[in-house]
Amino acid sequence: MAAHPAVGEHPARVRRRLVPDDAQTQIILGSLLAGALIEGAPRERRMRIAHDRARERYVWWKYERLVPLSEDAPRATTGRIEFATIPHPLFDDLASLVAAPRGRARLMREFLAPLGLAVWMSDAGRFELRADLFLPRKRELALSA
Repeated sequence: MAAHPAVGEHPARVRRRLVPDDAQTQIILGSLLAGALIEGAPRERRMRIAHDRARERYVWWKYERLVPLSEDAPRATTGRIEFATIPHPLFDDLASLVAAPRGRARLMREFLAPLGLAVWMSDAGRFELRADLFLPRKRELALSA
């Protein structure tokens, strides 16, 4: 971003203005299609990602890519591991889209790229997304939107 935060401006307010990059956007979209939740009131909405403990590496993979938008590191609960994003205006936009009668279909048709599809399918248990197994050039393509 070209603009600098105002002196004394709280870092949380600055982070709310971050624009997710293409890979982050695809991880968010794929996660939402597979059951991640948007929670909170308007202007305070955030996304919560939770998986079974057996998928801990996968949750950390998502978290590492979403760190600028994440509140805290993943934490384990009974049988689950989860983390939440910070409140962000993006989730207000996505909440209204996901709630629309054909919103999920529109997400898939208009906004989903290969990485988002891979996250969605991996979240749904169709396959395991493991970018560490790709050759370097293939990994770069897989992580770009």
